[in-house]
Amino acid sequence: MVVRLILGLLITIVVLGIAGRRAKYLYDLIKSGQPVDRFDRLGSRLWAQVKEVFGQRKLLKWSIPGAAHAFTFWGFVILASVYLEAYGVLFDHDFHIPLIGRWSVLGFAQDFIAVMVLVSLVAFAIIRMRNDPEKKERGSRFYGSHTGGARLLLFRIFNVIWTMFLFRGASSALGNLGYGKWAFASYAVGKVLGGPTEAHGIEVLEGIGLLLHIGVMLVFLIDVVHSKHLHIFLAPLNVLFKRQPVALGSVKPLMSQGKPITLDDVDDLDEDTVLGVGKVEDYSW
Repeated sequence: MVVRLILGLLITIVVLGIAGRRAKYLYDLIKSGQPVDRFDRLGSRLWAQVKEVFGQRKLLKWSIPGAAHAFTFWGFVILASVYLEAYGVLFDHDFHIPLIGRWSVLGFAQDFIAVMVLVSLVAFAIIRMRNDPEKKERGSRFYGSHTGGARLLLFRIFNVIWTMFLFRGASSALGNLGYGKWAFASYAVGKVLGGPTEAHGIEVLEGIGLLLHIGVMLVFLIDVVHSKHLHIFLAPLNVLFKRQPVALGSVKPLMSQGKPITLDDVDDLDEDTVLGVGKVEDYSW
């Protein structure tokens, strides 16, 4: 118990330091842009979150891949509760989320969405193989993309799921999970692993599964903040802060050093005056 607590906290601190440094860099980069109001139309912006992020409206237009993406997205949302439980178990073998920690609906939702993520990964893999750019070249929808990175992402999500079922299955076999048969997949894995007569071995397996589950997530986090998969975090912010309404409207005045330029100012401009965008900091944040 003490060993896995120390290991779990140690790898978490190290990874959060690495990811935090990257997040600070990205925040400073965004903040270096010019000021622009993106907190207007708050009701419309929040509704866009509901439709486009949580409702996956645009992606669901693509039927099968859209549904697979929606299940994967909701997997990240719902399975965050599993990671909350995992970190709690590091400290207390019988930890459960306050108020909802033994609610059968939560246990079912966690296992159901995890199974659907596995189904989605199979769908993604088949779509990738059928549209392999090495075979179909420009006829492939993935032509020019980095297929190796996409395959690695699918593999990492798969690792999140199987380590989850290893941890929760062992916990179920020991009678510690708290959801009973409602966590149907974890319960089934627990039955395969054994029962009280193999308790010591299952306790060891539970600890291994717990540390693997946490470790896989932490490695995934480092990859996300250093790759195109950063959209997992930034896409909701992009939807929230996008220009509204969609139409550009009237042409904005030409700016120099944060001030609009009029026709009367043109003759007084020197060679160092920046018109429009001359460097990345001239873009809005």
